[in-house]
Amino acid sequence: VPKHTTLAVPPTPVRQEPAFFSRLFSGLRGGAQTDWARRNRMRGRVHFHHNLLNLFPPETYTATHPEFFPVQNGQRFLPPTNDTHAWQPCFTAPGIVEEAVANITRYFEQNPDAASYSLGANDSSGYCSCDACLARIPGDRNFLNRMDYSDLYYDWTNRVIAGVGETYPDKWFGCLAYSEVAAPPRNVDVHPRLIPFMTYDRMKWIDPEIRATGEELTRAWHEKSPVLGWYDYIYGSPYCLPRVWFHHMADYYRFGHANGVRALYAEAYPNWGEGPKLYVSLKLQWDPSRDVDELLDEWFVRCVGAEAAPYLAKYYAHWEDFWTRRILDSAWFSKGGQYLSFHTIRYLHDIDLDEIRESRTLLETALAKAQTDKQKARAALLLRAFEYYEATAYACKAAVPPGGGPMESEEAGLAFLDGVEEGLAYAVKRRRLALDEFPTDPVLVHPIPMTQSSDLQKDALAGGLWAVYDVAAAADGPLRQRLRTLAREAESPGLQAEAAALLALAEGGLEPLTTNPGFEAGDGPAADGWSWWVKWGVGSMRRTDATARSGAYSCLCDGMKRGGPHQTRDITPGTYALTCFVYAPDGQASDGTVQLSLTLRDADGKDLPSASTKIVPRAGRWTGLAVVSRVPEGAAAAVRPIVIVDGFEPGQKVYVDDVELYRLDE
Repeated sequence: VPKHTTLAVPPTPVRQEPAFFSRLFSGLRGGAQTDWARRNRMRGRVHFHHNLLNLFPPETYTATHPEFFPVQNGQRFLPPTNDTHAWQPCFTAPGIVEEAVANITRYFEQNPDAASYSLGANDSSGYCSCDACLARIPGDRNFLNRMDYSDLYYDWTNRVIAGVGETYPDKWFGCLAYSEVAAPPRNVDVHPRLIPFMTYDRMKWIDPEIRATGEELTRAWHEKSPVLGWYDYIYGSPYCLPRVWFHHMADYYRFGHANGVRALYAEAYPNWGEGPKLYVSLKLQWDPSRDVDELLDEWFVRCVGAEAAPYLAKYYAHWEDFWTRRILDSAWFSKGGQYLSFHTIRYLHDIDLDEIRESRTLLETALAKAQTDKQKARAALLLRAFEYYEATAYACKAAVPPGGGPMESEEAGLAFLDGVEEGLAYAVKRRRLALDEFPTDPVLVHPIPMTQSSDLQKDALAGGLWAVYDVAAAADGPLRQRLRTLAREAESPGLQAEAAALLALAEGGLEPLTTNPGFEAGDGPAADGWSWWVKWGVGSMRRTDATARSGAYSCLCDGMKRGGPHQTRDITPGTYALTCFVYAPDGQASDGTVQLSLTLRDADGKDLPSASTKIVPRAGRWTGLAVVSRVPEGAAAAVRPIVIVDGFEPGQKVYVDDVELYRLDE
């Protein structure tokens, strides 16, 4: 903030009114962050989140009005607790409108200062399929491929709002245009006191087709609802690069304001290494006509001073280009769904470490050219935040085999293991920053910890170790000796375990405990010893000779939303390794994952905590996965090896082969 010796107040009053009357980020961590948001005029004014379970609390209403709850799979579903989601009320139940009106009226009586009430549907679907409800819906799917319940739901909200309006005509209501009610209703106009919040990650609008569809949908909604809200996903944490799109954000704010959007909400969960991102956002939410370059220049100069500002500007311009242009060619970028995969770090495969080195140079130069103590402190803070990005990039890139494929020589394998160990050192640094140092910093703290991401929990993403398997299995040379050293001495227990499992297989002599591990035996699509799990009935599995890592057959998971092959084996105490190999066809782009899980079971058949690892399979090559688990005396009687294929779209394929369980020699 510039300092002045005098303050001149103009004689003519200045009045401003924000273009968007409600402006709210989630994920701020109180203290300095909350103060910052208040000074930048963040203010949420509409309640709209999941709330129907609070309007009809199950522990009360399942006893007094069980008819208010949905029919699911032919049976009345009565939620067991007041915090149970995955259900919606039966919107055609007799008396349900009147009960809602009474409850909301009572709420406003008890909370006279409340300006709004949420009619937001509960999370995770669960709509009623009774005859009366099904008769009120068109029977087809919306643009999210969910059964369209919009006519039924918005007619119900209209009647509730009209009833409450007899006593409180000036109150507002909010809801989520989400899942089964994401599309505008066809035969119903939305009540003018209801603000539907359209949920979408609008960074995805960098894709012209997605943007055209989103704009068309916004216009269609505005025809049905005079006032709209936008719900966005502008996460900073847990991304591992500064995810910024300043100019693109301004473009879609301007479009939204021109088409009825007056309330904005975003899941932000900031990483303040993104510098001016949220500052520019709030300035644009107040006035979307502002010049983005002027806002950025102002921020850079006030942050680190005029001499250092150009280096910050170049740093953020580089990453804005990555997230708004280059990312479109990334396998990480998804066209389906409502938001991007923020817990998956595949986008790091699309950067070069030279970019990371240049970023460090720019930030160090900004620090050197900053003049005042406060400017230097801010520059140092941004450099400190960058160290987490840097450590993650090095850890990730070090574990990616050159060319993406197996090693072809001992020399190449040894060089690759050098990189894995270097990456491990960076992974250790990343963990120290994220879990030990940043949590006590009021600015650098990550509101979404790295422990919530399976990608980030891996030490140096050690799954890449399997690139040396073929060479290590061919001969007992320096590569095997290096693996023995890793298995004994690696700083990471995860890397130790994976090196031990790989070494045990490479040396041979162990018999797999799994039945028919390569799916060679079977009758047609069925494989002896294996059960197929297909959750929700979406996708299919079969034994196939289309491709295999060894032998003639593998297991094909085709269009699998969630599921996979599994079997159960009796075990005794000891150390066990479970390995498998997976393959995605060359050219296939998907954010779907494959998880290998070694699930222990007690004598009664109940599941115990499991060991697992998860990857996004790389297209065009077989990738190994391994988990190691110690089974102490009396802990488990059986183990269920399972390969869980998750999140693939129709037509997308994953092949699984050589699912082998071993008891390792101590």
